Amino acid sequence: MKKVIFGTLLVGLFGLFLSVGLISCGGGGGGGSASTSTPTISGTAATGKPLAYVPIYLKDSKGTVRSTITDANGKFSFDTRGLTPPFYLRAEGNLFSYTEQSSGTANITPLTTAVVAIANNGNSDIYTNPPKLNLTNAKNSLKSFLDPVLQKYSVQNVDFITTPFDANGQGMDAVIERILISVKPTNNTIDIEIKNPFTGETIGKGTFANGSISVSNPINSDEVNNLPSSVTFKKYFAYAKNNYGGQEEGPYMVDVVESSNGQISVTITAVDGDTGDLFFIYGKGTKSGNNISFEVALIMCSDTDPNGTGTASFTGTIDSNGNITGTFINTLSPGDTCKENGSSIYEGTWKAEDITNASPANIAGTYNVYATPKGGLEEGPATLTITQTGNSVNSSLTFIDGDTGKEVTRTGKGTVYGAYVIVRIPVIICHDTGSGEAEYATFFGRYENGTITGIYGDGVYPGDSCKNGNAEGTWRAVKK
Repeated sequence: MKKVIFGTLLVGLFGLFLSVGLISCGGGGGGGSASTSTPTISGTAATGKPLAYVPIYLKDSKGTVRSTITDANGKFSFDTRGLTPPFYLRAEGNLFSYTEQSSGTANITPLTTAVVAIANNGNSDIYTNPPKLNLTNAKNSLKSFLDPVLQKYSVQNVDFITTPFDANGQGMDAVIERILISVKPTNNTIDIEIKNPFTGETIGKGTFANGSISVSNPINSDEVNNLPSSVTFKKYFAYAKNNYGGQEEGPYMVDVVESSNGQISVTITAVDGDTGDLFFIYGKGTKSGNNISFEVALIMCSDTDPNGTGTASFTGTIDSNGNITGTFINTLSPGDTCKENGSSIYEGTWKAEDITNASPANIAGTYNVYATPKGGLEEGPATLTITQTGNSVNSSLTFIDGDTGKEVTRTGKGTVYGAYVIVRIPVIICHDTGSGEAEYATFFGRYENGTITGIYGDGVYPGDSCKNGNAEGTWRAVKK
């Protein structure tokens, strides 16, 4: 269970950039072809939508790490000269992939994550403690399990990891978009479950056995026919505010996929308050006329049980501009309570701006950038410089290193959706507990009248943490 805390500001210390480092970059953010003399691993990162400008990490068999950022279409590429396969790949959002080749394609999707989980006894995280894998049975077993779905979307003779594809809603991308795959331990087994994300219905189920799937509930033709043939996409940025005196918080990115009968699947992209990484929250619901409602597995408050679960129900009305206003009810698991109101029921209001067809705002310029630590005062400024081409941006952050006292600059990439921006820069923002190098911090913001305001997720090293316990914060940037 991931938690987005709307009731309390979970922030790090921005002004003192301690233990800042940069992971060596391998290749650019795009997926362009390399020369024949350069070994290159490239692919597409997608979850039914392209993972635009998302950090990708590659680790070789000797533990050497390289990183890059995807482009607007989810494409990425690594120069693998000097590295020793096999390679273990991770995309923020807990997506993984694996290849034994020095050059070729290695996509990162829920399908590739399922393949490595099947081959690794149910553990999809092959990046933290890399194992030696044999993927042959896992690939064949998952293809056989999903065959009715693959046939519906005309996906034949593919390898989920090594077959190139585009995140355009067609072919393999349609399969990723129209089903949800989950892997979870149940009693003494590891289960794999396939769901219809528009209805929540389980359409297939099995257990892992010796690197393959033992199917207990095969996918049938009626279940496949209930998967949509065509869909409509909407992208929003949303804010929420509780009813207990809290501040409005956000923006969070919300993607809605609507089938022809009004059923919708929802993906919320947010940052983890513990690690600063991106994560994805999936839900289902309906849209009828100007009314929309959906439900996601989510805890929105500061709860008293770190292992608790929660369900958040959102209802809203769509106005003539496509924007949504409404209310939410968050219900926690029995025995758990929200610290903000001492109850297991947490309520508030939310709003979302439709930016599906919005032209990107011009946010290029140099800014003084500040952040507010939890329970503390705003800190800064550092200097943020943004250049822009269409909806793509390059950024640089210049600050005084808290360890050396020297001026340091870190560079990153991002994208603009209407008035909203997402930028990723390799920097540790808080006082951290270790000495690991920085991963990519994520900055969500909204631009208005020369100022960007929003939230960030810290770039703390895996296994490390912020000393105040939180890797999420709020920030603002004021154009000079």
